Amino acid sequence: MPPRDVASFHENSRLHFIGSWRARYEAFLDAKGVDDDDVSSPPRVVMHVDMDCFFAACATRDRPDLANVPVAVSWGTRGEISSCNYEARRLGVAAGQGVFTATTKCPDLVVVPYDFETIERVGLEVYEILFEASKGRCVGVSVDEAFLDADAVVGGAEDADTDAYERAAETLRAKVYAKTRCACSIGIGSNALLARMATRRAKPDGVFRVRDEETMDFLATTAARDIPGFGRRAAEKLATLGIVTCEDARRARREDLVETLGAKSAERLVRAARGVDETPWRVRPRRKTVGAQMSWGVRCADDDVAIDFVRQLAREVSQRMQKLKIVASKTTLKLWRAVADAPPSAKHPQGHGACDVLTRTRPMKSATNDADEIADAAIATMRELRAAATMIRGLGVSCSKLDDAPSAATARRQPTLSQMFRTGDRDKNATEAETNDAEEEEDIAETESERDDDDDEDEDVARTQSQLLQNDCDVALFNDSQAEMDSDRTNALRAAYAAAARRYAWQRHELARLRPGKRRRETLSQDEYAARAVAASADVVIAHARRAFVRDGESGLRAFTNEARALCRSQELLPERFGGQGASFAAAWLHRVDAVEAVVFSA
Repeated sequence: MPPRDVASFHENSRLHFIGSWRARYEAFLDAKGVDDDDVSSPPRVVMHVDMDCFFAACATRDRPDLANVPVAVSWGTRGEISSCNYEARRLGVAAGQGVFTATTKCPDLVVVPYDFETIERVGLEVYEILFEASKGRCVGVSVDEAFLDADAVVGGAEDADTDAYERAAETLRAKVYAKTRCACSIGIGSNALLARMATRRAKPDGVFRVRDEETMDFLATTAARDIPGFGRRAAEKLATLGIVTCEDARRARREDLVETLGAKSAERLVRAARGVDETPWRVRPRRKTVGAQMSWGVRCADDDVAIDFVRQLAREVSQRMQKLKIVASKTTLKLWRAVADAPPSAKHPQGHGACDVLTRTRPMKSATNDADEIADAAIATMRELRAAATMIRGLGVSCSKLDDAPSAATARRQPTLSQMFRTGDRDKNATEAETNDAEEEEDIAETESERDDDDDEDEDVARTQSQLLQNDCDVALFNDSQAEMDSDRTNALRAAYAAAARRYAWQRHELARLRPGKRRRETLSQDEYAARAVAASADVVIAHARRAFVRDGESGLRAFTNEARALCRSQELLPERFGGQGASFAAAWLHRVDAVEAVVFSA
């Protein structure tokens, strides 16, 4: 089955609504006059407000006939349960279950569709209350979840042994219910992490506070799987070490945690298990990515279907970026590739099943929000992954390194050939790259799960290969001018030569920008980079060589190949000026011309 229309899917997708909620929230913040990336010191006490069964509550609040009835929300009878009320939960229904399974457990279950219009309207009503109560000290997480400065809610710092925070939370919950007829739960703690974990104890429809002196006792009985960012899969891995609670995690050997979870995840776990959270308090954090993905019901019959699917996703991303008036310098493709010979999921036959999740990021020529440019970059990346179309179970396209659209003209421009080949600039480029590298996001990842213990050297090699080998640069400059090539052989040949030179020059320039420690032995040699760059021009050279041979025989072919060889002397890529780099390119070009001559003669 080919993937459904992306726009139609997103109209009925809970995850899409949650992801695109950010744009609606941005408009809300604009109306409130909240500055971009406003960072301030974290509050002394934090409230975490989380709406209870929000999607189900919105679907039933105007339907008194569904009061005290088990209700679940799903996009269809063959879909998954995304939300259900507590009456349904008590009967064994849970989010993530298939509708068939849920109705088997609870025959009286009423399944209703999403009501995104009501969800959006109620979500904004809740945020109006939260912003007013906290005097703007509110950090939105999603349509149904936010953090508040508790001191701002109570009107000033209170002694830790008072119940002022709990009373304020109850008052706030009452206001939310009176306005929306939807219940919420509130957790209170000394930081966002503890407040969020306290909310689990507050549900449903309640308040729970973790006082400072109670923190260690609270964490001692809190399951490690309840730490934000650590779910079922991490819990299963930790269970092999005998780790069930946060106290177990605190006592575990660091080496065992690193081996099981990876260095970064192990560090996060240990800090969270101690109740430590140093997340900056940003009322309006700057957006880092914009994306769209789909991994349900995706089956591609051939490459054309997969390519069209990527283009639909790119259009969706482009539209979102244009609404936000932003551009991006990097594009990421995420691809779910079915594990060979893995049995289909009986529980979710339309789901992606057992997959390897492959992710690749590549820089674009310039900052853009153009759908075609985003699609072209993503499609090129998909081809590099070499995944058979019939094995694709999901695709996602996202853009990063975002900037405001008006400043797109100031994006880094591609240097000239002389600048890129100037050997004297190498050290400067390397120094600049070392300064900027700390801000670079990970460009290459290929994982079966979200692990943080990837080998750094492999990452560096993969990143280098991606940036240097697959940059399309300006090769296409000569591909769209067939009529000109037919009428002016010399110009076409020069265009092909120049495009290959630019490709090779850009590769070398990007390599120079990497820190010296990242120039691994595993990266290709100068000769190999040059050969790959020149190969892109082979079709143009062969086409004109054949025409010359057909029209003028052997003498015409000789004249043409001599003209092609002469370009190495007439252009600026001279070995004497550019050292080994120019020599490698010239040698690769001459070798290609000799090969073309031999191929045409043999034909």
